[in-house]
Amino acid sequence: MMAGALAITAGVAGLTGVAVAENGPMIHVMHDLPGHGGMMSSDPAAMAAHLDKMIATMVPDATPKQKSKLLEIAKGVHADLGTVHAQFGQAHQRAHDILLQSVIDRGALEALRVEQMQRIDGASKRVVAALADAAEVLTPEQRTRFAAHLKTHME
Repeated sequence: MMAGALAITAGVAGLTGVAVAENGPMIHVMHDLPGHGGMMSSDPAAMAAHLDKMIATMVPDATPKQKSKLLEIAKGVHADLGTVHAQFGQAHQRAHDILLQSVIDRGALEALRVEQMQRIDGASKRVVAALADAAEVLTPEQRTRFAAHLKTHME
């Protein structure tokens, strides 16, 4: 039972990870993986189609209602983490600006580090909430089958 819950968590993390990657650093990691071509599209229709395909692959026996709820969860976390991604870009620029000054302001760098750690913690909490929401959509049997599906891809 616990293994199934962890596996569904890992799988849905894949769905939610799409959000953080929107035209960001993860694009380089995920771009060449099978089934992930074009996943970083900022086009909502393309993203919805990609998420639909991922859900159909990961949980082929999901009912239309379950698929709809999973898609809603994935789209929500995508939107939320897209904002976080933009904030990381701004912070990167701030760090760059601080480091290019004639005198390095260690206090400003530390404050920026603390801010980013809080942002990462918030994003992590959002992902975990989405994972729990998605896991609750599926039956225990679906989570078990999904865990077996994921295991074959992780070996």
